[in-house]
Parts: sequence; C-alpha cells; structure tokens
Amino acid sequence: MARTPPPRKPSPRKPAASAKPSGADKPSTSAKPEGGKTPDRRGPGRPYSRHHPRPEAAPVPPNLPTYADAVSIVLRPGTATPVLAGHPWLFSGALAHIVPGPQLVLEPGVRCALFDQHARYLGVGYYNADSQIAVRMIAGSPDALEPLKLPDLADLVRLRLRQAAALRRDWSLPSATTDAYRLANSEGDALPGCTVDRFGEGASVQISTAGMWRLRAVIVAELRDQGCKWVTIRVPTDIHPSEGLLAGNVESDGPVPAQVQVRHNGLLLRVEPGGGQKTGMYCDQRDNHLKVAQLAAGRFVLDCFSHTGGFGLHAARAGAARVLCVDASQKAADTVLQHAIDNDLPVQAQCGDAVHLLRQMAELPPQERPSLVIIDPPKYATKGSAVDGALRKYRALNVAAMQAVQPGGWLVSCSCSGLVEPDAFLRMIGSAAHEAGVQVHLAQLLGPAPDHPTAPAHAEGRYLKVALVRVLAKA
Repeated sequence: MARTPPPRKPSPRKPAASAKPSGADKPSTSAKPEGGKTPDRRGPGRPYSRHHPRPEAAPVPPNLPTYADAVSIVLRPGTATPVLAGHPWLFSGALAHIVPGPQLVLEPGVRCALFDQHARYLGVGYYNADSQIAVRMIAGSPDALEPLKLPDLADLVRLRLRQAAALRRDWSLPSATTDAYRLANSEGDALPGCTVDRFGEGASVQISTAGMWRLRAVIVAELRDQGCKWVTIRVPTDIHPSEGLLAGNVESDGPVPAQVQVRHNGLLLRVEPGGGQKTGMYCDQRDNHLKVAQLAAGRFVLDCFSHTGGFGLHAARAGAARVLCVDASQKAADTVLQHAIDNDLPVQAQCGDAVHLLRQMAELPPQERPSLVIIDPPKYATKGSAVDGALRKYRALNVAAMQAVQPGGWLVSCSCSGLVEPDAFLRMIGSAAHEAGVQVHLAQLLGPAPDHPTAPAHAEGRYLKVALVRVLAKA
C-alpha cells in the first residue's frame, strides 16, 4: 500500500525574498537582508497568536553562503535538531530566512541549501513556499561544511534509486517467487514525494510533490537503466493543491501494459499499472500474508476489506477449510475470484459491507463463525483533526470483528493510518475488547515488509500496524 501522510494545509502567506544576493555557483559570504515573512505557524496545526507570539528571528548570518540557482534557507534557533537526527521535513514555521540565488525563479520544488541560525550547512533538498511542509531533505551534511558547489538534485536522485535497488537485493528482491515489490519508499529511501513499485519488467511511480515532479525525467531514465522496459508515473487523486500538480495525471514511458501478471510469494496476481489503487498494488503486507497464513490451516477464514485477496489467497494455499473474501468494490471481488482461478485455490468472494457481514456472523452459533478474521480497512485518519473520529471507527469495526470470531480464534487487525500511533491503536483494541465482552491477548504487532524502510527519526513514515490478537470468551 503506497500510503503516505497527507501534505499539510498551505499557510496563507508566502515567504518572499526582498533582496537578490550576488554570486555564481561558488558560495558568497556577504550579508543578506531578511528574506521576507514566513507563514504564521509554529508547527503542525499550531498557529501563532497574541498568546503565543512568534519568536523574533535573528538577523541573516553575515557569512551565509548563497548559490546562483538555489535558495539558501536559515532555520530558527532550536529547530535544527530533527534535521540532524535525519527527519526529512521542515515545516514553514521553522524557517527564519529565505534567500534565493540571483539566477533562481522561485517556483514550488526548487533546490535549496539548509543552514542553522549560525550559517552551518545542514544539507540539500527542495523548497515549496506554498506548502506547510516547506522543505523536504534529500541529503544531509556529514560535517557541517558547505560545499563549493551545491549537490545536483538529479545526481542525488539517481544515487538514491541505485541505493534503493541495492537494499532490495539484500532482501533477495526480486526473487524466483516475488517480482512485485517496493523499490523506493519515499522518505524511507531519501526520495521524499516519490514511491516506486517494481512489477515484473516495469515500474509504477507515484509522485506527490512538486519537487519530485520536476525530477521525473531523471527518475524514468534511471529506472530504464535498471532494466525497466516500461515506466508509468501517476499523481495521486488526493494530491494537495499546494503542490500545483494535476490530480490523477498519468505519464508513461515505453509500452505500459493494461495488465501485468506478477509473482507474490509464489502466487500469481494481476496488476493494472495505470489504474487501480495507488501504484496498482499494495506490496507492504507481503510478509504479513505469510505470517497470518501460518494460522489458517483447517480454519474458516474471513478476509474483510480484502482488496485483491492477499490474505485470503495465502490462507487457502495454507490449507484453510473455507475462505471468504469481502470487499465494497465489485471489481476487487471479481479480481479475487480471478486470482483464485489463476492459482487453483478454493476461495469465495463477494461484494458487500464488511461491518454488516461481521455483525451477521456474530449472530451465528459459535461453531459456525470464522475462527480467523482479518480486517484491513482503508485509511480512516487523513488529517490530524480526524484522528479521534478514526479511532472511533476502528473501535466499532474491531468490536464487530471480535464478536464475529469463534471463541479461541484469531483476529488480525490492521491500520494504515500513519496519524494513528501504535500505542493509541493498541489501546483502541483493548477498549474494543471490553465493549465486545471478550478477552484478548496480543501475540504480535507487525509492520510492513522490509522493502518499505523508514528514516528512524521520521515516525510519520511508519504507518502500517498489524495486530495478531487471540480472542477468548471472558472467564
């Protein structure tokens, strides 16, 4: 699932430089006037007010380096620590001065050099004055020494894609049994705003920021150099307006097939690179499909929000007595049935409302209920203000699932909402058990497969939570 945290709402005021510093690609150390006003924010969703005024920024450091075709950005005191720890985002409220080079047109996604309040070099990324996430980092500085020539973003993107491919080879991807996997995981591979999934001989790319959109030709060229016979690039339909991209836009390079058959843990699955969900397929649950299948032998398995049947197909192959997949999309249900035929597996599928079906199952005698229930709903929390409501939805869903599980059976409860933290997710499960009148034991909390790495400091990137829960009748 290529599920990334939504961009922040753009702030009402844009920073604008009031002076043009001189100099070419070599850094200049002449004093610069302040580069205009910054958006009136002190962090995500926390506006300044008369009660919480913005701290005054120090003057532009007199030794601030500038570059001909890049923005030099100075941070406010105390805001550099996350960057030094490897966090790839800088919110607009952290920026003190924005000083563009003399040859620069200040457009969304332009290259930027980042400095702390003492003009110490922190690294390079790209800048969007319209976005609440104003700076996205691509490379940090190991020694705080500014380069005479600022690194080229195109060269860095090529390097990052090669590093990403090497990381996947360490995990034996691709392999004889799997040729559908995540090649580049946005911030996790230091490519913020760019997600790449390999599907057999081609690649499906999702771009969600103006900075990466400017580099799409470089991305395509590198993927072709890595052996891709075709590449498709998509802009998500929920793209934030601040990025200035056309939602749902698709560009292609090479003969992109309407449908391609891939290997997923030895199963044959059909993927639509130019359509369907996100890049065309969710690869993040691949290892979890195998893990959950270990519980499936001899059981009645109910796979809710099944999409194309990943959990259900693996359960059937592992010897489940019965597998029923349910999804709100008729197309998804039809795809599950096609996958069952392709793999010669006994799987049932239907289009319907998962919660309604779970409540029907709860009315059955215990021995007729499923003994393994999987719930993998869509993202319920798309913004910070929606977290409380999302937790209520998760709780209602988990209550229904726990009541539908045969006593002594298993619930696999998933959440792809990055804004819902693991602790809050687990507390919700405990609360749902109390409401459902059952006793639960958490056996394991899983995440995505290792081809979905994250930056250690970037908690926002760790979105997927998969809880394996034993459900018992209350003693």
